[in-house]
This record gives sequence, C-alpha cells and structure tokens, in this order.
Amino acid sequence: MEKKVKKSGAALNSMLLTLVQIITIVLGIIVTKLLSVYFSLEDYGTYSQALLITTTATSISILGLTNATNYFYNRTENTESKKEYLATIFTIQYVVGISIALFLIVFRSSIANYFDNERLNNIMLIVAFTPLLTNLIAMYQNLFVSIGEAKKIAARNFVVSIIKLIAVIIACFVTKNIVTVLIILLTSDILQVIYFSLLFTRYQWPIQFSATRRDLINEILKFSIPMAVYVMTNSLSRDIDKYVISAFSDTATLAIYSNAAKILPFDLLTTSLITVLVPIITRQINHGQKHEAHKLFKLYLQIGYILTCTFVGGAVAVSKYLMLFLYDVKYLAGYSVFVIYLFVDMVRFANVTTILSGSGKTKTLMAISIVILILNACFNVIAFLLFGMIGPAVTTLVLTILMNGALLHFGAKEIESSIIQLFDIKEFLIVGTEILVFASCTHYLSNILFDRGTNLFFNLVISFGSYSAIMLFLNYKRIYGCLKMINQYK
Repeated sequence: MEKKVKKSGAALNSMLLTLVQIITIVLGIIVTKLLSVYFSLEDYGTYSQALLITTTATSISILGLTNATNYFYNRTENTESKKEYLATIFTIQYVVGISIALFLIVFRSSIANYFDNERLNNIMLIVAFTPLLTNLIAMYQNLFVSIGEAKKIAARNFVVSIIKLIAVIIACFVTKNIVTVLIILLTSDILQVIYFSLLFTRYQWPIQFSATRRDLINEILKFSIPMAVYVMTNSLSRDIDKYVISAFSDTATLAIYSNAAKILPFDLLTTSLITVLVPIITRQINHGQKHEAHKLFKLYLQIGYILTCTFVGGAVAVSKYLMLFLYDVKYLAGYSVFVIYLFVDMVRFANVTTILSGSGKTKTLMAISIVILILNACFNVIAFLLFGMIGPAVTTLVLTILMNGALLHFGAKEIESSIIQLFDIKEFLIVGTEILVFASCTHYLSNILFDRGTNLFFNLVISFGSYSAIMLFLNYKRIYGCLKMINQYK
C-alpha cells in the first residue's frame, strides 16, 4: 500500500529550495574562486574538459527518463502500476548508463586525442560512471518532489556543496592536484544514490528490478525517446561552443571560455519554482485542467521576468568587477563572452519544457531541439572563424532566444493560450524601464567606487546591493502577490 506523503504549498517548498540554493551558490562561488586562483589555466582547462565530456554523456544516457519518471508516476493512482513503471524505468537507465561508462573507458584515448590532452586518458577511468550516477540522482529527485518531499532535495544540495568545497580545499592545499576533486565527487555521487534509494524505500517502497516488465519498455521509450533527443540535442547545443573552442584552440583558451560562459544562478528562485511545479502542472494537464495550468504557468513566468531580469540587469551594470571577483584577472580575456552569457542567463527563465512534456508532446520538443542543434553546429564554427572566441557566445545567445520563443509558442498552444496571454506587457515594460534606469546609475556608482580603490567585494555589496534593494522595494507587491497565489497550489 502506498504510504501517505506530506504536502505543503508550492511557493513554500520553492522558497525552501531557494534558501538552500543561496547557501550552495555562495559555496559554489568559493569553489570556483579557489580553482581559478590556485590552479593554472591548463589544470582548470583539463577539469573543464572532464566536466564537458561527462555533461554530454549524461544528456545522452538519460534517454528522457527523468521526465518519464515524473510523467508515469503522476499519471496513475494505482500503486502496483507505479511500482512496475518505476522498476522498468530504472532498469533501462542502469543498462544504458553502464553501457555509456564502458564506452568512455574503451575510447578514452580517442577522447584525449580530440582535446589534445593526454591527462584525460586516466581521468576517463574516474568519471566514466558519473553520467549514470547523475541520472539516477535526478530521477530520484523528481520522485521526491512528486511525493511532496522537496526538503530532501534541499538537504542533499546543501550537503553536496559542502562536500565539493572540502574536495576543492583538499585539492588546492593538500594534494595540489585537481583530479582529487573528481575522485571525491564520484564517491559522493555513489553515496547519494544509496541514500536516495534507502530513503525512497522508507517513504514509499523499494524499487525492485524484479518488478520490471518488458512489455512496458516500448511504452516508456515511446514517451521518453523524443524527450531524450531533446535533452541530448539541447545539451549539445549548449556545449557545442566549448567543443568548437576545443577543436580550434588550446586547453588554456577553453579554461577562459568555460569560466566566462559559466551559467550564473540568477534564476535560482524560478528554478526552484519550476522544480516544485512540474508534477502539479503535469497533473493539471492530464486531468484536462488547462485553464488552471495556464494561470499557474503565467504566475511562474511573471516571477521569472521580474526577478531574473532584475538581477541580471544589475550584474551587467557591474560585470567587469563581478568577473574579477568571481574568477581571477587571468580570465579577463573572456570578458566579452562573460557579458553575453549574462544575457543568456536573463532569458533562461523562459526555457521550460513543462507544458510540452507534461502533455506528452515530446516530439515537438525533439523537433525544436534538432533544428537548434543544426543551426548551432553550423553557425558556431562560422562565428568562431570570423570573430574568434566571442562568435560562439553570440550564436548561443541568438539561438537561445529563438528556442525559448518556440517553446513558449507551442507550450501556450497546449494550454489553449498564446505567448501574449502569458505575459502582462504593461508590467513587463514598467519593470524593464526600472532596470534600465537604475542599472545605469549602478554602473556609474561602481566605477566611482573602483576609481577610489574600494575593495571588489565591498564595491559589489554597495553598488549591486543598493540596486537590488531598490528594485525589490519597487516590485515587492508584485512578487509577494505571485508567490501567495502560487502557494495555493499543491
């Protein structure tokens, strides 16, 4: 019998996730700073290459099963049916994940040759199973959100951030070897999978492979494969600029580009919100409550453009000093890329597949992602050859905007709406004007503080802090009103 799960408001759950994310972000900033300062560009470049390979392998091997976990678990109320679907989904992931790990091990020499970095030969033996473990963790996280236990995800994120910080400190000051970080994180991932497995057993039931049903595989893959193509092509589109940089440049250049193009967490609240809202919107769509799904999705987007655009606008105003604070002076060669990627951060809140995946329209997602990948593959190379390192960054920004527009268009159609109906245009223009005015003042203030020799940290606290306080004061009622309405949904 399915155990009773606890439910709380969606906004409260998302705020909890956001609070923990703020802590993990601070720890992440410290981690990045330590790696940037205490390791050479070649060392950090090697680390970036390892992460790039595992990210791509993860997106290939997930096969859309994260979304399948959410979709099939929330589609039925029958406990036995849920058990069979979950067992089958997890079995598929283990088979695919182990196969990908063996592939990385067997072809590690070829991978090292592509990046012209022999150090990757041995590193592949360490990170080969990372994609499998990462995917299993993501699948378990979806399940915990679905059963109303988002707090467990928050606790996990906090602990993992602490472990990563400890790993980096050991690497910087004890072993003085960046590979130490990869070894400790691999161990952490293994322990997380064991922890989530035991915890899910406690709250629901053990996922038993003996419950796997071969006749469900086709049904699951029919849903997940189009989503898998979307995830894979979307990941490749996001990282193809780094592969282009690797092909035409050296490891040090990739290190500069990787940090400059690092996605910053300005969408932390919206990410937490959409994590909590995914199962709710999925149930609404499956139960034919499209009007409710429209209302909830519009509230999410409203929070998204108010908060994300506000914080990114301030970051652009102090971008030079922010980059110096986050990384190191040796990374300033990528400053233009850093600014462009801030605008990529600005539009990320709209890059959500919730509506289309929740309604089973994974083929639409697949078609969008394939088109974007083809355009990325063509224009990234051309842009790099014409404009150098800044070319792929501009290509990424333009194609990100196009993809988000397509996702919003087709998603709106599924809930019998349109892009225009999802946004309050008047409010959007008001907030946009506020950002332009106060960001300009912030840029002027930060320059004055820098000229007077103010410490970078205090420069950002005074300039960006003042800007954020003013913008939040002006939009407090809008933000609170949205969160209050969202919290009614469970």
